[in-house]
Amino acid sequence: MSDLDLRQTVERVVSALEALGVRFHITGGLASSYYGEPRTTRDADFVVRLGHSEGTKLVTALSREFLIEAEAVRQAIASRGLFQALDQDTLMKADFHVGERIEGELDRSVVHELFEGFSAPLVSKEDAILSKLIWVQEGSDRSRTDILGMLLDPTPFDLGWVRTQARVVGCGAILSELENQASRVGDG
Repeated sequence: MSDLDLRQTVERVVSALEALGVRFHITGGLASSYYGEPRTTRDADFVVRLGHSEGTKLVTALSREFLIEAEAVRQAIASRGLFQALDQDTLMKADFHVGERIEGELDRSVVHELFEGFSAPLVSKEDAILSKLIWVQEGSDRSRTDILGMLLDPTPFDLGWVRTQARVVGCGAILSELENQASRVGDG
């Protein structure tokens, strides 16, 4: 899978979501790469605000180019879970997380140029770090590395807000540990 495959898949999904007026942003590995250390990713992750009517329309819109199961979409909407679509051209997977894991994250999305000449809503750096902290708490080592990359990136962000929210979701100690680790790496 190449960057071109990823771009093609992301552009197709974004086009469908925008055409339907679905509120969304891109998250996951693309966000980690944008805000931190670039890394390969096997999929494109989207947070979507999706009701049953929009879900049915999204299945129709994507079904020409993607393998997508209508029942999986319905179940994900009902449970605020995850559904997937596979781009039949690129074999790149799109993961759709229904509903915000972090309250208000879609309202804090920021439009960035993700690929040359292509911009789309991206999770804010603060919400990306907070989301990854939750994944670390659930056992993800890759998310730990992603957070370090974002903490070491010189782009300014509201670390105070992240610290406060990390404590709220029970990840304050993990953030402190990663901040200390980033400080040692940055000094070295």
